[in-house]
Amino acid sequence: MFQVLAGILAAAGVAGSNPVSEAAPDASADAELARACTTLTAPGGRKASVCKTWTATGGGYYKGTWSTSSHGSGVKLQFYADGWVVNAAWNGSYSGVARFHLRLCNTSSGQCSAWF
Repeated sequence: MFQVLAGILAAAGVAGSNPVSEAAPDASADAELARACTTLTAPGGRKASVCKTWTATGGGYYKGTWSTSSHGSGVKLQFYADGWVVNAAWNGSYSGVARFHLRLCNTSSGQCSAWF
C-alpha cells in the first residue's frame, strides 16, 4: 500500500472514477529525478499551474512531490495513486506509489480536468 507523506486534506474513493490508462514513467537503473509541469483547466475555465516530480525507488514504485504556483478560487486539486482518488493540498509528497496523477476540479460543478 502506498504512503502519502503530506498534503492530504481528505481521503475518499470517488464513485465512477476510471483507472488511468497512461503508463507510469519508465524506471531507469540510475533512478533519476524527473519533473513535468502543466496548466490544468477545470470545466468552467478555472486553472492551476502544477508541477510533479518522480523518482523510481525500485520494484515499479516511485516517490515524488507535487506543487502549484498559482490557482484560482473555486477549484480543488485531486490526486490518483494506485486506485485511490484523494482531495489534495496544493503542495505535497508521496512514496511507494506505482501510478500517480493530478487533476483539477471545479468545486461548484464537481467536474474535473483530465488526469496529468
